[in-house]
Order: sequence, then structure tokens, then C-alpha cells
Amino acid sequence: MKKIITTFIITCFALPSLASTMPDADITQKIGIGTGPSVSIDFKLNPKTSLGFSLGSPFYKGLFVTGNYDLRLLYKFIDQNKFALTGLIGLAGDQPFIQNRDGSPFGIEAGIAMSYQFNSQFSGRLNVVGGLPLFRYGNFGTFGFYNYLAPASGIELGYKFNKNIEGTIGVNGQGDVLGLNIMF
Repeated sequence: MKKIITTFIITCFALPSLASTMPDADITQKIGIGTGPSVSIDFKLNPKTSLGFSLGSPFYKGLFVTGNYDLRLLYKFIDQNKFALTGLIGLAGDQPFIQNRDGSPFGIEAGIAMSYQFNSQFSGRLNVVGGLPLFRYGNFGTFGFYNYLAPASGIELGYKFNKNIEGTIGVNGQGDVLGLNIMF
């Protein structure tokens, strides 16, 4: 068991990494883990495009009461000096795990993702992404803020512990406060 844990830790330090489960304007390949709880994976299709997926059960909706997901495509429009701006479009949903709960199993999300590298260790990210439920069930009169908070939205500050590991603090649509990503 010690060998498995040691191998995992060494692998984490050997692979480059970025932010939380929130997609970022820097087109990268990564696996993310967040405190929402949530997980994500992003694949770099080319230097300007990535395809990603996230799945979470945000505390703000009730732990393991619902499952947020998104499947998103990002395209980088601007990459100048330390600033990057990326467009984002995708499918998103909120699938309840229990009966008699409101939900929106299918919708769209769209917006922009911005990233700024303050120095070699600190990065800031802001994703302005809205969600629009296309199908809803349950109490139709309860459309509120959380119905339009897309899983890809959020704001975070990242700190690189070394060139391979970055921890983040912030908030996003998956309910993450703290996050860690591993590049592959």
C-alpha cells in the first residue's frame, strides 16, 4: 500500500498541473479535483481549442442531492503577454438523485473565460458563463440564481507550489472552494 501511495505522490509532482475543476482560458490537458465535490477532465485538441467535461454535486444544492455536469468546448481568441481570453460553449445539466426534486437535466452554457498570470507562481481566472435550462421538471416557479449558474462559471486564484502542482481558492458553478489539477 505504501508503494501505491508513494507512486501516486511522485506522479502528482512529476506531471504539470493547473487549476480547479473550472475550465481556464489557458488551453491545457488536465484532470481536476475540487471540494464541491467535483471532478473534471480537459483535452487539448490543438493550441487554441480544448474539449472538457465536469461532474459535481455542489454543497449549495445539497450534498449528493443533485449532480451538475457540463460538456464544454473552449476556443482561445486572445493570448497576449500574461492575459488570455477564451470563448466557451457547452451542454450543462442538473440531474437530481432523489425523487420530487426540481431539476434541469439538459441545457446550454456559454460565455468567456479569462486568465491573467500575475507572476511565475500566482494566476487569476474569471469565467463569466451563463446557463439556460432547456428542459425542466418539478416546481417551475422556482427559477432562481442557481438555475442560471453554469458549472463552468467562477472566479479563482491559483498558486503554483512547484512547476507541476497548483492549488486554487475561489468559487465556481460546481461548488468548489479549493481545487487541484494535474496536467497530462
